[in-house]
Amino acid sequence: RFTAEFDFRTYDAEGVILYAESLDNTAWILLALRDGKIEIQFKNSFGTKVTSGGKAINDGLWHIISVEELEHSISVKIAKEAVMSINSPGTLFKQSQGFLETKVYIAGLPRKVGNTLVKQINPRLDGCIRAWNLMNQGHSGVKEVIQEKQSKHCLVAVGRGSFYPGTGMAKFQINYNNLDSTEDWLINVTLTIRPSTDTGVMFALVSNETVPLALSIVDSNSSDSQKIIVTIGNITVAHLESKKLCTPRKVLVGLVVTKHQLELSVDSHTDRSNSEQLSTLHQAMMANVVTYLGGLPDVPLGATLVTAFYNGCMEVKVNNRQLDLDEAISKHNDIRSHSCPLIMQ
Repeated sequence: RFTAEFDFRTYDAEGVILYAESLDNTAWILLALRDGKIEIQFKNSFGTKVTSGGKAINDGLWHIISVEELEHSISVKIAKEAVMSINSPGTLFKQSQGFLETKVYIAGLPRKVGNTLVKQINPRLDGCIRAWNLMNQGHSGVKEVIQEKQSKHCLVAVGRGSFYPGTGMAKFQINYNNLDSTEDWLINVTLTIRPSTDTGVMFALVSNETVPLALSIVDSNSSDSQKIIVTIGNITVAHLESKKLCTPRKVLVGLVVTKHQLELSVDSHTDRSNSEQLSTLHQAMMANVVTYLGGLPDVPLGATLVTAFYNGCMEVKVNNRQLDLDEAISKHNDIRSHSCPLIMQ
């Protein structure tokens, strides 16, 4: 019968932990998180079921999770204590020549499966799993896959936030139309950053092959500070110098832009601009822009001043909405949506 046990740690509220299916795809079981709580969905020859229970476990602490198929039920335990017992007539997976063979997917779903679930879910999950024991065979099969991929290794200590490794970006489609004001549009961005390198694009708007707005960190001439700059095309329209940013402290960066004015703030310092370049941005905003976090797609040389990917921790709020990287149109696989390495002091 199907069994799985492991230690699990996450700050993510929703996503797939484990999905297992029979070789002929007629039976399956899904172990997931929804609103931070464990959810089980399964299908066998007798029908389908979905249930959830227990406390929220997306608190960044380690939890021992176990799922075990018993004779007439499926048992789920957290820290060895039962939180769910789901009635299950018949076995989940049929044996073949005395063996039980299943295909197992970790932290995601095979593409074809999405629409066959009992209850739809955003499968992307940022978490960490250790002490694997699948089908009472220990970590056999899992260890070999994970050892080869550095990006799949657990961070020793994590905190809340998103981590950009300097190798990719996330892409969003965001509507900046401002219905509550006489302004046509409003860009109100708040970043909480802890950079690891001194140059990189944190936030940008791209229109076709142009970059009508970018907020970047750049190296300063001074050895103990960096600059945060706002560019429209390849022209800097606002900038502030900040004390060395690559430290354990988090820095608050704000950017508010309308067609009339642009305001950049870093900690308690502010730079305002009503540059004529804002008309270029206005034209792009009236057409169509795509939002990028942590970097840029391929744009022509000279389209903007900074093209390096951002490396470090960053949380982003746009027009008062916290962006969840699990909801991005696309995101580089190495970006960790909900966990940031803690700096041990």
